[in-house]
Amino acid sequence: MTAAQMQDYLIDDLRRSLVNDVKPIVKARSLEGGYFAVPRLVLSYVDYLGALYYGYHGLTSHGRRIFALQSYAKRFLKDVFGLIDVNYQNHGELVWEIYRNGTIHLYEPMRLENGGNVIGWMVYKGARRKLLPISRNPQWVVHLIPIRLGGGVWAQPLSITCLYADLVRAVERYSDLIINNATLQDNFRTAANALRIPEHTRLAWW
Repeated sequence: MTAAQMQDYLIDDLRRSLVNDVKPIVKARSLEGGYFAVPRLVLSYVDYLGALYYGYHGLTSHGRRIFALQSYAKRFLKDVFGLIDVNYQNHGELVWEIYRNGTIHLYEPMRLENGGNVIGWMVYKGARRKLLPISRNPQWVVHLIPIRLGGGVWAQPLSITCLYADLVRAVERYSDLIINNATLQDNFRTAANALRIPEHTRLAWW
């Protein structure tokens, strides 16, 4: 697979897929909805992008090949999403822990605790900086930057509008980065080639 073919795949296939999958939810006529679905979808794409970005290097567990690790996805958030919004460099891991692990495994985003401080989720639609009615007291929030609600209680605001737009731009930026980077090309190639090989199973369907 050449670098040009990788770019074609990222832009013509993967980006089209995510636009078709996620945009209808973000652009729904209702002012509400999509709060859990959009992070669930977007961060699943990030899982896959992290696998391509890092490459497959033979890691296995219980006889199964491991393509995606949270460390790969977090690196993609920091390295590539961070080029779009620097706050992913500082708070991308928190996004992953709260919004990916919670929505994928436990329906809704997770709450985390550290040293008596608790941080939860705050999902909204709209601009990167927005005035929200928090506890009947309007406050400005910024996409990704934790806000203190009082005492040791915090929340991480997440705009699903921005998260979707940032994913689209991240795919485009990754496509630009890969064209002149032999390491990224090799990583993409090893992951893509390994993914074509069927995984062994004991399940029977015949």
